[in-house]
Amino acid sequence: MTPSPVSVNGGSASNSAVVIAVANQKGGVAKTTTSVNLAACIAEAGHRTLLVDMDPQGGCAVCLGMDTTIITNSVYDALVKPRMSVLDVIVPSAFGFDLAPANIDLAGAEVELKQGLAAETVLQRRLATAKEHYDFILIDTPPSLGILTVNSLTAADYVLIPTACEYMALRGLRMLLDTMESVREVTNPDLQVLGVLATRYDPRTINSREIYAYLTEFCEREGLRLFSQVIKRSVRFSEAPRFHMPLVNWRSELDGARAYRELAQEVLHAQSKTP
Repeated sequence: MTPSPVSVNGGSASNSAVVIAVANQKGGVAKTTTSVNLAACIAEAGHRTLLVDMDPQGGCAVCLGMDTTIITNSVYDALVKPRMSVLDVIVPSAFGFDLAPANIDLAGAEVELKQGLAAETVLQRRLATAKEHYDFILIDTPPSLGILTVNSLTAADYVLIPTACEYMALRGLRMLLDTMESVREVTNPDLQVLGVLATRYDPRTINSREIYAYLTEFCEREGLRLFSQVIKRSVRFSEAPRFHMPLVNWRSELDGARAYRELAQEVLHAQSKTP
């Protein structure tokens, strides 16, 4: 099977958006940070970009200075209301990409989706019309392997896996790969891993260096791409939301911002690897 390219000209051969889920069932691995900054960088490169927040914590909106308590239409509405789609809840950001925001209401979708038919494919269906309007759609997933994450994986072409250089995050990586295999068997046979991104790396500690070495060996053994960029631990990432913007827009000269811009270029030119 020939790996399919991630098009730098916007979408696939059918002029439909490339959908990338940013996922890891372990929390605290920089999923939202990666989603927001990668969306800003891809949009900066001239591509029509949509960021869909599937995490009830609403982290993407918070990073952009939005008050999630006053959002009238969110991803929750797009998923549970029959006549709505993701296009109906989109809000523009000041950074070149659009956002389909989430708030705590989305937690209720875990129960409501299970009561309907084909619960795992709801997001895929509600994204269908939006795919014609964008080149890239990024999905920020919750830190769990529940129905919201399964919906995200079912809707995606590729999965980008941020993995903190910490022991517990490595356990999450194995669990996510097992879940992806189940999704391939049931709802999305074409789902592929775009790559693994090492995050929260601290070169000063032996533990961080050892975990990164193990992650390198793991990816080689599993036939996975390990992105050449390494996102180092930095207090600036936690400070950026206070200024209501992605780090790449707030402090573009920092190492973390440069790493995400380089990651965006690698993503735009990447070809998926079939295990």
